Amino acid sequence: MTDRMNAVVINDYGDKEQLTETQMPIPSINDDQLLVKVVSIGVNPIDWKTRKGLRKERYPFDFPIILGQEMAGVVSKIGAHVTGFKVGDAVIGYGTPSNRGTYAEFYAIDADQAAHKPITVSFQEAAGLGLAGTTAWQALFDAGHLKVGQTILILAGSGGVGSMAIQLAKQIGAHVITTTSAANDKYVRGLGADKVIDYKTQNFAKVSPEVDLVFDTLGGQNQLDAFKVVKPGGRIISIVETTDQVEELSQKYGVSFEKINAHPDKDVITALSNKLGAGKLKVPIATQLKFNAENVREMHKLSETGHIVGKLILNI
Repeated sequence: MTDRMNAVVINDYGDKEQLTETQMPIPSINDDQLLVKVVSIGVNPIDWKTRKGLRKERYPFDFPIILGQEMAGVVSKIGAHVTGFKVGDAVIGYGTPSNRGTYAEFYAIDADQAAHKPITVSFQEAAGLGLAGTTAWQALFDAGHLKVGQTILILAGSGGVGSMAIQLAKQIGAHVITTTSAANDKYVRGLGADKVIDYKTQNFAKVSPEVDLVFDTLGGQNQLDAFKVVKPGGRIISIVETTDQVEELSQKYGVSFEKINAHPDKDVITALSNKLGAGKLKVPIATQLKFNAENVREMHKLSETGHIVGKLILNI
């Protein structure tokens, strides 16, 4: 085995043309990490936001930067302190932001940010689980405290995170309302949505019943309108930029608002993997392409439209 690997990197912030293929050293691992030979990679909006430089103040990484936080693959090396994994194990991972991400043939990940891939599930499906599933889980349960019998409104239910949120909310016995276009009505109902609002013809603020929780994946005016549909004492959990009026609206409507940043969590990714393996969760794939710079650019272009139904997957 050589000590080099193929990776897609950026050497500066900017448009998708910054994405180039290059040879990089295979990462070394510490005592608590796994080295994973990557099979499939999940592409997420956070990737192109990083590429554009929108996160450089929070994460001042050195170039070249390998983007990506989500993948599935096979363990090729194990740190001295790692238990529960062995070389050859198929794993799912969602790693901490770094300049050595998953857009590469090998990925070093903390062992507590990985879970065993269920034998019944493809690497492609598994690669789209970690980031999207964890984000939905932490928004709904850790921050949103969603409980059986409550009503949730999920904004943009056909996206990668929204698709996960619908399934997880329905499973615990919540009443699920979501926004999407009419073309995706059947899709989101298939995931478990009870009521679907076509955002192209209806303003959810006018047609949604009162809800206990809004999960905001869109921001902007949608975030402001969310306050109009939450019961007093209810919550809005957002994973996007916070608008200036949030504090004022929280007081006006008696609603608590929280912006969360999802983070890898061993218990969550293990629970998600178990659900995936048991057939209680599915990872719908929108598009999958072979891993190379041209296709990574294409995936970023698709993701930036904001109209992807399901997950974008790259296959090595």
